[in-house]
Amino acid sequence: MAEFTVRRARESDIPEVMRINMETLPENYWYGFYKHLLDNWGEAFLVAEIEGKLVGYAMSRVEEQADPVLLGLTVELEEEGSFLKRIVSMLKSLTEPRPVGHLVSIAVREQYRRMGVGSRLLEGTIRAMMDVYKTDSIYLEVRISNIPAIRLYEKYGFRKARIIKGYYSDGEDAYVMVKRLK
Repeated sequence: MAEFTVRRARESDIPEVMRINMETLPENYWYGFYKHLLDNWGEAFLVAEIEGKLVGYAMSRVEEQADPVLLGLTVELEEEGSFLKRIVSMLKSLTEPRPVGHLVSIAVREQYRRMGVGSRLLEGTIRAMMDVYKTDSIYLEVRISNIPAIRLYEKYGFRKARIIKGYYSDGEDAYVMVKRLK
């Protein structure tokens, strides 16, 4: 198994990160979006490399949120929801906004999967959100069909908290998964 390193991304990495994104995910972003995340939340924009070649990345941002689901205070899945839970959820949402991490995108090139790259990128993201950005929680969206990714997130303490119908451009639903950090 090849050794890899995880480090903070640099602006010069953005074109290769964009290529990884195009190779691995159907959702793509423009250069300015990557640059914005790097400039504002650079400690949570990580790349993995093997012998100088980028093989994966994770990029995140910090948002102010009062949504109790995104704060990791409640779950809103249909099978777990009840009228009373929704009332409690609405009351909790009256709290002041708190900093929440949002893992916007994480990807590893196909030939470098199952080597621990995604795990290390996720660990680094969680650590940055806790130690640098002092967020209350971290959340992400994931295709409901992406079982390997869901298992990885669950291994790191993320819980399915909400379904967003038709979230992806092809109409697939997404789980919102949340990990409480405080």
